[in-house]
Amino acid sequence: MIATVATVTLAADYSPQRSEGFSFAVMMSITKLATASADNVGSFLFEHFFHNRLTPLILVSAAFTAFAFVLVPLLHLGDKPQGQPAGAAAG
Repeated sequence: MIATVATVTLAADYSPQRSEGFSFAVMMSITKLATASADNVGSFLFEHFFHNRLTPLILVSAAFTAFAFVLVPLLHLGDKPQGQPAGAAAG
């Protein structure tokens, strides 16, 4: 839940003025689609490639998490104070 709240806060800070609700709806739609896809792909891998063994599936999950961690610097968050919209002057 903490990761979800952090993601929603980040999206609200970086979305255009007066479109935060739309940004939230798009982000939730993408999250739901990604979750359903990950469940299906993980189930398929578990049954057909990993022969009902959990350890390789955990390693695949860890590898994708590490890959996502490497992508974080590409967000260009800068020195923006938390809770302040992007582009607003600090004061």
